[in-house]
Amino acid sequence: MSETGCRSNKYQKGFTLIEILIVLVIIGISTTLITLNFSSLKSIESQINSFEKSVNFLTEESIVTGNIISWYLSSNKQYANYIFDNENKKIDYDFDDSFLNEIASLKKTFRFEDGTIIEIKEIQKDFPLMIFYPSGENSGGQIDIYYEEYIQRIVIKNYGKVTNEVISY
Repeated sequence: MSETGCRSNKYQKGFTLIEILIVLVIIGISTTLITLNFSSLKSIESQINSFEKSVNFLTEESIVTGNIISWYLSSNKQYANYIFDNENKKIDYDFDDSFLNEIASLKKTFRFEDGTIIEIKEIQKDFPLMIFYPSGENSGGQIDIYYEEYIQRIVIKNYGKVTNEVISY
């Protein structure tokens, strides 16, 4: 049998335009989904890094100065004080509050080591969230940030380790 026209083997190799377009659409959709997931993970990672930097700084500051330090947190701001004999002196340190501004509208709670839970709104000047001791320890606690689809839990251990969990509900 002989073949005629364009049915020879040299013209049947390759892909059609439709096949190429379908592959490009699949790659585009996959890239979009991966980028969206990566940006939310990046946001969560930046928050944990910011809390970790604050905890590390306050732990080191307490050890170096030999002073007890109190840490205050609101929905969009954080600061710390040295605790002296019935007197507080604010620590001059530029805390990174950019991540707090990003999540200012979200509900946030703090769970103390004794199990007490408070909602983080405004800074309560008489009520610090954590205390840092010159021994390198702190009072510990847990911050929960409530997103629409999940809860981000940041756990601060007494010895300074900061861990991050994402809990879906």
